[in-house]
Amino acid sequence: MTSTPPPRPSVAERLIAEHGPAITLGDDCDLPDDLQVEIDPGAYLTLGHRVSIRRGSTIQVHRGATVAIGDDVAIGEHTFISAMAGIRIGAGAALSNMVDLHDHNHRPRTAENVPTGQLVPWASGFEAAPIVIGPGAILSNKVTVTAGVRIGANSLVGANAMVSHSIAPDTVATGVPATPRRTFDGAPAPREDVRTLTVGFFGTSIMEHLEAVNAQMTAQANLPTVGSKVTVEAWAQRGWVHRLSLSLRAAWPHIAFDVHNAGEGGATSRDIAKIVEADRATTGTDYDLVFLGCGINDVWRHFQNRTAEAVDLDEYTRHLNTMLDQLSGYTRRIVVVSETPFGPVEDPDTVTAMNAELARYNAAARAAAAAHGALFLDVWAPFTAAARHLTGEPAALWSDGVHLSELGDTVLLQQTERLLAEHRIVEKLQEYPLLERDAALTAYGPMFARHRPSGG
Repeated sequence: MTSTPPPRPSVAERLIAEHGPAITLGDDCDLPDDLQVEIDPGAYLTLGHRVSIRRGSTIQVHRGATVAIGDDVAIGEHTFISAMAGIRIGAGAALSNMVDLHDHNHRPRTAENVPTGQLVPWASGFEAAPIVIGPGAILSNKVTVTAGVRIGANSLVGANAMVSHSIAPDTVATGVPATPRRTFDGAPAPREDVRTLTVGFFGTSIMEHLEAVNAQMTAQANLPTVGSKVTVEAWAQRGWVHRLSLSLRAAWPHIAFDVHNAGEGGATSRDIAKIVEADRATTGTDYDLVFLGCGINDVWRHFQNRTAEAVDLDEYTRHLNTMLDQLSGYTRRIVVVSETPFGPVEDPDTVTAMNAELARYNAAARAAAAAHGALFLDVWAPFTAAARHLTGEPAALWSDGVHLSELGDTVLLQQTERLLAEHRIVEKLQEYPLLERDAALTAYGPMFARHRPSGG
């Protein structure tokens, strides 16, 4: 009498037996017998329904990390997925053969990272940042994706590409590094967690730019008649900062921009330093990008004989350096904006003297920016060039000789957009910053909480 061997457990049963509460598997998954899954303590792997993985593939989830693979994802042969912070693959995404996803790398073997000089590969520790692949994205064979990158919904990445910068939705990208080649009208896809960039502005009324508002004034189908009266319902911030925020949203509609305009009319560098300090103390906001500009009121108060409020060049420089020191601790990119020149606010000789003094403050701002690794946006030169060559009335750049007209705001907007494009600032800020391994788990853990049991 022959005995019947017990039925061989399915791959899903084997994985659940090996990893227990550290893994969740959806229904109807097609998994190969040789699938290698390694889950360290505190790590978690979840696969959605109808996930298909081909032979020779490996999934590593290191201590504390999360890998979340959505419904109907297809993964080709010999693909390697390794997470120390977190990797999320959206529903319906496809990874072809030999794709490599690593959300981490060794830190450099600096004296600080390896104080004992120990010669083992892991002595320097690791740094990590999430990888997020949007729904419906397709990665062709032998694509490599590095830490901190987002690949947008429906995007197609060509074979052998290395994705080291984020890719917008509905985009074809190829090459090393992967570079957008064209966009297309993408199919509808669920909008997963949107990348948010926080942008701060600290400066004077040039940034604040208050305007009186009545809703009827801008409702083109219901404008008040000429000669009628309306009630001012509120003050709103407009000017070049408002236009820039609209421009950013129009250029990158898949990104959310959280704009904080802390400009204040009449503020000197002394006042703005207090605003920066109070902002950190009360909100604790970490910024991706900050624009900082001051100096015009420091100078103007001298010429108004308001000596108690005036700020001399040495004090201005101290305040600027203090602000840059503080902002550098919680801001990924800082742009110091030069002040625009004075227009016809006084007699010509006085205005010439005021601008000569203001130019000295701008030079100090340029030096402070360089010392702190910040960018310096010189709006003085293009502004004076526009005033010199402008046909008609050069004073049209100002509304009153200090504050800017719509034309003056447009000059600032164009210069700012040019700087952002030249340094690819927004593109680079889309990546998640690399952090030391434990710091990355703390910082990015909330991104993956909903993919873990009880949101843990």
